[in-house]
Amino acid sequence: MRPILYSIKSKIVIFAVIATLLPTIGLGLLSFKQNETLISDSVTRELRALADSINRQLNQWIEENTLAVRALSTSNPVIEGLITLKQFSNNKSVNAAEQAQSVMVSYLHSVQAKLDEVLELTVFDDTRKIVASSADIPEVRESPEQWTHTSLTSGVIAMPPAWNARYATATISIIYPVLSYDSQLIGAIAATLDLGTLKNKLAEIKKFSTGEVIILSQSGQILLSSAPGVDHQITLSPHQWELTQMFEESVSYDGLSYPKAIGLAYASENIPVTILVEQDHSVIQAAWIKLRNRFLEFVSMLIVIVTSVALYMGHSIVTPLKQLINAARGIVEGNLDIHLSAKRKDEVGQLTDMFNQMTHALRNKHAEITAANQAMQQQNQLLQKLSITDGLTGLYNRTKLNTILSEQLARFKRHNRSFCLLMIDVDYFKTINDKLGHIVGDRILVTVASVLLKSIRTIDYAARYGGDEFMVILTETDSSAAIKTAERIRAEVSAACLAFKEQPVHITLSIGITQSRRADTMPNNLIARADAALYEAKESGRDRVYCADS
Repeated sequence: MRPILYSIKSKIVIFAVIATLLPTIGLGLLSFKQNETLISDSVTRELRALADSINRQLNQWIEENTLAVRALSTSNPVIEGLITLKQFSNNKSVNAAEQAQSVMVSYLHSVQAKLDEVLELTVFDDTRKIVASSADIPEVRESPEQWTHTSLTSGVIAMPPAWNARYATATISIIYPVLSYDSQLIGAIAATLDLGTLKNKLAEIKKFSTGEVIILSQSGQILLSSAPGVDHQITLSPHQWELTQMFEESVSYDGLSYPKAIGLAYASENIPVTILVEQDHSVIQAAWIKLRNRFLEFVSMLIVIVTSVALYMGHSIVTPLKQLINAARGIVEGNLDIHLSAKRKDEVGQLTDMFNQMTHALRNKHAEITAANQAMQQQNQLLQKLSITDGLTGLYNRTKLNTILSEQLARFKRHNRSFCLLMIDVDYFKTINDKLGHIVGDRILVTVASVLLKSIRTIDYAARYGGDEFMVILTETDSSAAIKTAERIRAEVSAACLAFKEQPVHITLSIGITQSRRADTMPNNLIARADAALYEAKESGRDRVYCADS
């Protein structure tokens, strides 16, 4: 009994056992992916919580400042000033109107000085005209033409949040209606608020989170940021803006606070701004990277082990198989003197033994096959020759003649090199054959064939067309040269037949000649003309040459 380790099957089993480690790698990758998902979900929850907190602060801030503006709209100096301006404007009292305006301006300055969030205050009359302002050039230049029920109770955002170059901060302007003591609309008051006052609150909220907060305008411009060094003049790229519009979904992108960030955008309900919260991608992924590195180390060790085993198995299996392949290649190339050394006791050793037996059998059969092949080739050559030649004369037969004519016509079309066709008939052959017998008749035909072969060049062709008719194709020849060749054939055939020792025979030939023409498309075109020329030669008394192109 052979040792089990000699079996290739046992080696495959060992490799299969090692391959069971692969599911471990799959489970590791799955766990790795799940851990990445958990980290991503945790970051998303943290970012949402931070965005919600900032949103609440924004809402509280805008509500507080809206209440402050509303309180100003109900203050006596503003209401009485607008009433006084309206009364004295009808009476054309300039001094009283100027005094009322002066009082309102002083009041607006005093209020602005007390409110840190307010940058400027402006009062409009019922004609939407500015009557008093704490600023030389107010940001808000006009009040709404019409006031809805909602705007009468909660005011209107006159100018959405934007970066204000004059105040070097982000601002938002709120306008609130001013009603008289009997609830009649007599004007409006506008307040430009400094969003920069929220930065301290952002810093306090950020103490409980590792993220950074960025307030963006509707156009994607940075208004406020908790991160130092973020330029307010930066506007998000179209790609960044598109990513941040995936509200409440965390995305990875080239951040504003960090080179690579994970961010989440949140649209504020009461202020037309986008709250963008970011965390450093490298910090978030630190644990993930650590886990990944350990996993890669484990996989690398596993790969080294599996590769070592695979290399050993490959060497023990593939090397003898390569020897067999090389030996088989040598047999394919014709080298049967190959013998392999069979030292192994496994299946490869058995295969080597059988291979040696096969090569021995092949060597024994090779001589037989070679002899049979040579005999078969000789028979094939004979059959091929018989298929295109006439059995009696050895000339080409009619089928081969048609093929040659087709080839010559094609060559004539390409190179315009003319050729001639000779149709030859033995005069009164039937009478001679009946009188002298078929043996003499056959000898005459063989003699004609012999003369034709001697009279033409190696580039010309001679064929037996049928019975006592022959054809000759003279390549690259015109009709005048063909006539000379025909006359020579006619004379030599007559002389050869007169030289028969047993029974000399006077033999004459009638020959019709035609030259190739551009209009010829088929072999039958030339054959018909040559046949007509042959007919003319016979009608003219036989024993002569007639050319259809003369």
